[in-house]
Amino acid sequence: MSLGESAPEKPAPESLFEPSATPRMPASDVALIILAMVLVFGGFYVMGLAFSIHEWAIWLFGGGIVVDAIGFWIAFGLIPNRNK
Repeated sequence: MSLGESAPEKPAPESLFEPSATPRMPASDVALIILAMVLVFGGFYVMGLAFSIHEWAIWLFGGGIVVDAIGFWIAFGLIPNRNK
């Protein structure tokens, strides 16, 4: 290639950072995410409540762990496997 010649231009990749179609999340997945958040944060609240009610402490703390486990299962187990 001499000084006067320019390099052949390569075609630009089409829509490098823009998806061809905007992906949409179904309303049922949004509802399940909100339910999972309510369960997880509610479980944290119930576990914290166990320290102020000493008569029911073990039951409240255990129930909070169960509610947290259900919320995390919905978020990380149920929602990702629904689309398979």
